[in-house]
Amino acid sequence: MTIETRLSKKTYYEQLAPEGKENPVQTLGAMLFEEHLKEDGDATDVRFAQGEVYFHYKDYEAAIFKWENITGYFEQWAVKNRADAYMELGMLSAALDLYKSIETDSTVLQVETALQLFSLYLQQEKQEAAVSSIKKAVRLDPDYQNIALIARAFFEEHEDWDNAVELAVNETIRTESLDWADVMISYIKRGLTDRFEPSYFTDALITLNRISAEHFEELVLSLWDSYEGKPGYMPWLLHFNEVYQTLDGETSHSWRRLSKRYEETYLHLISGRYSVKELERVLPAFLVNWLKVSDSNHAVLSSAAVLAWNDLFPGSISEETVYQAGNLVSWKQPDSAAGMEESIKLFDAVEKWSLENEVETDAQTNWMVEELLDLSTRHLLVAGSASSGKSSFINSVLDEPVLGEESSTVVIVRDADETEIREVTVGEDSRQSAGRFIEYSLPSAFLRENQLMMIDSPGFNSRLGGRNEVHNYINLADSLLFVLSANAPFTPQEAEFLVRIREQNPGMPVHFLLNKIDTIYGEEEVRRVYEDTEERIHSVFPEAKIFAYSSHYKSSQQVSRFREFLQMAVQAPGMGSRVEKLLYVIRNTITDLFDKRMQHERSLEKSITWNEDMVSKLNGALHQLEDLEKEKAEDISRYLHTVKEEIRTDMKVKIPELIRSCAKLVREDSDFGKIHLQLNEEMNNRIQLYMEDTILPMYRDSLHEWIASSHEDLKNSQAFLNEMANGFNKLFGTERIELECDFRVVDDWRRDVHRMTSGVQVEKHNILLRHTPSQLLLKSAGKLINAIAQSKSVMVNRYTQYIENEDYTELTESIIAKFLLPFDVFESGIVRDVNLFFDHPNDVLKRTVNETHAEISAKQSKLLEMKNSLPQFRESLTMFELRLRQYEWMLLGSR
Repeated sequence: MTIETRLSKKTYYEQLAPEGKENPVQTLGAMLFEEHLKEDGDATDVRFAQGEVYFHYKDYEAAIFKWENITGYFEQWAVKNRADAYMELGMLSAALDLYKSIETDSTVLQVETALQLFSLYLQQEKQEAAVSSIKKAVRLDPDYQNIALIARAFFEEHEDWDNAVELAVNETIRTESLDWADVMISYIKRGLTDRFEPSYFTDALITLNRISAEHFEELVLSLWDSYEGKPGYMPWLLHFNEVYQTLDGETSHSWRRLSKRYEETYLHLISGRYSVKELERVLPAFLVNWLKVSDSNHAVLSSAAVLAWNDLFPGSISEETVYQAGNLVSWKQPDSAAGMEESIKLFDAVEKWSLENEVETDAQTNWMVEELLDLSTRHLLVAGSASSGKSSFINSVLDEPVLGEESSTVVIVRDADETEIREVTVGEDSRQSAGRFIEYSLPSAFLRENQLMMIDSPGFNSRLGGRNEVHNYINLADSLLFVLSANAPFTPQEAEFLVRIREQNPGMPVHFLLNKIDTIYGEEEVRRVYEDTEERIHSVFPEAKIFAYSSHYKSSQQVSRFREFLQMAVQAPGMGSRVEKLLYVIRNTITDLFDKRMQHERSLEKSITWNEDMVSKLNGALHQLEDLEKEKAEDISRYLHTVKEEIRTDMKVKIPELIRSCAKLVREDSDFGKIHLQLNEEMNNRIQLYMEDTILPMYRDSLHEWIASSHEDLKNSQAFLNEMANGFNKLFGTERIELECDFRVVDDWRRDVHRMTSGVQVEKHNILLRHTPSQLLLKSAGKLINAIAQSKSVMVNRYTQYIENEDYTELTESIIAKFLLPFDVFESGIVRDVNLFFDHPNDVLKRTVNETHAEISAKQSKLLEMKNSLPQFRESLTMFELRLRQYEWMLLGSR
């Protein structure tokens, strides 16, 4: 036992006073006495030992006394022991001060002090300080008295998982103990390592990779699980794969579980949840490591993933790894059934994604996929030049007039229980033949017995060249039957056309039907034509078979021989072939989706520009309407005002004349005492009669003419607006704008005019009864003269002169003003009425402007959203293409 061990256990006294008959107190007391008797005696060790004995006897005060003033080697141990004694006495503060004052190079003393502080802090319920002390003890000497295990128990008891994890990781690395590795892995599996960065476990990974492949795999999978779905997931994948590339893997270990996890993660990574930028950082190292750990079940998948990624991002993976992956793919027999299943999943994923992103796959594509999945039916694509008699041949073998003249539309002919003709539209423009095909279903023994579906493509026109609809259906067909006319078989244009088809689908068998053989006279000539045609065909298509046929020759023998020809020439659909075709359809679909997206953007841009132009036109129309409204209001008001002023002028002249004409009624036999009353009555009567018989009819007629003229003007305005509306509706392509004016305004005018001109009652005016000096003089003189019956002729002259010379302007204006008052009110409302007439067109145009602005705004927002999301759109398509390329490598290999 070392001295430090004795000191830590407070048994140093046993070294000075070995066990015997005497009590240690007596022995040490005697030794102390002896030392005191010596001149140079040193009793330090004895006093220290006595303190230990007193401590064990729980005489803590005596022990403290003995340990005071200890110097030399035992000084710091004495300080620690005094602190222990204070601890036992419950004097924690004194103990704490002493523990903190210890300064020593002794690891044992440092550990012991840390442990005592740990115990003290626990009593004081100072959790953080206790943790700090136990961690210090572990750091100083983890093996000392099982401190690491004590620390683990403490951390677990107090659920201090961060420190527990830290301890387990450090101990795994330090001790290379699998027990500690199991503890660490258990913490990870319990989800207790969330706050730790992936790099924290680097040394643990390196350690376990060196000592135990099983534990290394378990640790990797546990960490993989713990980071999945959390912010640290991508950093984990990046860091782990960078680290793993530097490690020497255990070649004898089967990494089955890790390989499977790589596969699952790979499929998750390329599912569209991550950007290409993120994947470019992670996947190259990821794929290299996956290939390294792949077992036999995942080797082809990982190899194909490497090759697919290298195709899309060349140079990101080393040539050595690409070469290794290529070798693995080349010797592995493809699993067509699994390939079909995965290809369907990929197409379904593309279709679902396209719906979510408003760029749907078209009906033709969906139909074609369904047909490719039908392995019980052979697809025969029938093509030929426009003059080959292709339609007649199909009608002949089906024994049904299915097809008429050569059409520009593809016709799919299939067996069914009932006859049905269905048009399938592709895209939005059904007017274009390229945008649709006809599916013709009918009961057919020929098709049923031969398990056949015929795809009749439009006749090939050698003068037009270029692509024909047949190109769109090549990858649906299992075989191509090209119909030749015996009159001009296998022309250079037909050969060129077929070579282009072979370039598009090198693996599809091409065979020929020499039609119209009945137009060749003589067996020898028939044989010559057949052999010459066969020779020229085989120079281009060595494997092709040729069948001579006459559409007009009804023979069961000919049909039977043609059936035998079909069985030999037309392949039964193979799973591998259909998978290849399905992958081709998916590739075209991915390309088409991007084209549709860009077309959608262009369509939006075009629509925005068009709508902006429409807003400009609509605003122009509004200005035109405003000018028209103003013009009509002015014209109609002016006309009405002119009519009124003519009436006013007439009345200004006629009313004074009527009054003056009453002067003739004054005669010498008149009763001059009452003549003024009689004249006043007559004047009012003549004015009333004039108003009723002359003014009112004249005004009524003029107003009716005004209404008729105004009505005609308004009808012309309506015609102009109708023309404007028709122009806009043609531009909009729909009956969107209707600019009907409110002709009830005219009806209101008629009613008002009828009311105002149906009668007039002129208020009686005191024309000669007013109290002017002249009137008073005349009336007084009349009474006087009438009394004396003299000088009547003088009165006649005076009355006549007065009536004829009096100024009636004020009276006339009063009569006119009262008569024209309702007409003035009517006139003042004309502008408002004209505005009401045009109100609806105004509202329609303004509403259309607002709606068009709203459409522009909505489309601009949509366009901005599309442009902002275009990178994500591209990346999603890239991920689909990556999966597609992977399946192509797996199922088609170098093809």
